[in-house]
Amino acid sequence: MAGRPLSPIPASTPPKLRAFVQRLRDAKEGSGKTFAALAKDSGVSERAVGRYLGGEAVPRLETVRAITRACGRKEDDLVRAWYAAKAEEVLPGALNVGPERVASRAQLVESMIFMRIEGGYPPLHQLEKKAGRDENGETRLPHSTLHQVLHGQIPPTERLFTAFMDALSMPAASRRHWLDAHRRLFADAPARRAWGQPPPVVRDEPPALTSYEAADRALLRLEQDEDIKRKTGQLKEPDDYEILGLGYLNAPAPDFLWPEYDDEEVAAREAEAAARLSVQQRVDLREKLRAMIDRSEPG
Repeated sequence: MAGRPLSPIPASTPPKLRAFVQRLRDAKEGSGKTFAALAKDSGVSERAVGRYLGGEAVPRLETVRAITRACGRKEDDLVRAWYAAKAEEVLPGALNVGPERVASRAQLVESMIFMRIEGGYPPLHQLEKKAGRDENGETRLPHSTLHQVLHGQIPPTERLFTAFMDALSMPAASRRHWLDAHRRLFADAPARRAWGQPPPVVRDEPPALTSYEAADRALLRLEQDEDIKRKTGQLKEPDDYEILGLGYLNAPAPDFLWPEYDDEEVAAREAEAAARLSVQQRVDLREKLRAMIDRSEPG
């Protein structure tokens, strides 16, 4: 018993994916298995099987092979359709050209993506692990660098390109042709600086500024900063009182009030001050006289 019938493939499904899903459905219907039985025999969840048979996404190549074996079909029947559907998903409209027909560096990067699809489209971490390390213990194919290369952000070096093909287990003959194509496209590229090597010295550097030129530039920057602050209201022009040092005339009145005294209290304070002054003056005169006597007496 085949179970519940499948719903029609959505009209928005791309053509290559539609052809692959139809082949996958034919294999499922030919096996006569239900979704539950197919999921059990393939090791794929029933929900995932329904999603792939519905044309919602392109499954991984290992999943396609597992479902194909569970249906009792040959893997080659669905693998070729999977290649076309995956290429349509990753590089819609691109053509997979050989090493002799690659005419640009962008096409070489597209060819690397097609190589990855033909290798089952493994994750970048898995490719990094398969490439291994060099004689110095360095990672030959860092996944972060490979991600930038496959997205066209940086060009692939010959060392990375070779490690990429080794990770995909490409035959030696094909690898040799692709290396020739890489060297042809990057023949005019400057040599990459080795790790740890200092950058080259630039000879056409601008001459150093003299102390006078540096001072002129500093003053110019100060004038520009003041002009900007003046235009934005952060700096105001000083008035005449501030220039003459009389800014306190424009200061606001103090908040406190001076105490008020009556005439009798003022007269008493003045008399007290005069008495203290006369006493101080008498003390000073006595000290002066004593000093004069001391100097006039014979020793």
